[in-house]
Amino acid sequence: MTRKFFRNIRAFVVFLLIIGGSWALVSWGIDTETIVVDGRQVHVIDGDSFKDDATEFRIYGIDAPEYRQSCKDAAGRDWPCGKSARGALEEILRKGQFSCDVHARDQYGRTVVTCGSGDKDLGAHMVERGHAVSSDNFDQVIYGTEEARAEKAKRGIWQGTFEKPSNWRTAHPR
Repeated sequence: MTRKFFRNIRAFVVFLLIIGGSWALVSWGIDTETIVVDGRQVHVIDGDSFKDDATEFRIYGIDAPEYRQSCKDAAGRDWPCGKSARGALEEILRKGQFSCDVHARDQYGRTVVTCGSGDKDLGAHMVERGHAVSSDNFDQVIYGTEEARAEKAKRGIWQGTFEKPSNWRTAHPR
């Protein structure tokens, strides 16, 4: 009886090791999905999202002013920071193809991606030029260094005052 009990325990432990090993391979061994986006063929929605014929994309780790959002410049005058952010994203996307790593889908069904071309990361580019902030909706601050550089140099939204895009969306629901 004791021998049979230990055989059953050993079989159970082996079974758990196989299941755990399989899970680890699936979780850690498979790369994230990577897609290629032709920036010349997309429609830019605002400073952190764009779409092609079939898919809408959201850039991971950043939050750009909404298209209709205004900011204040150094003299306290309104300027269309949302339109400026959209224009900046259009400008960089028009330069060609980008490799995008898919992270997830957000609550609106958009594909959340990190995109780059060569050594250019779209999110880092937008934040460092002051057209977006590093998002605080994620577990970590993805582009904190780039945001600090933009703020110090007073680029884009940092030239004056602005409302965080998340706060602006709350105050101006669709």
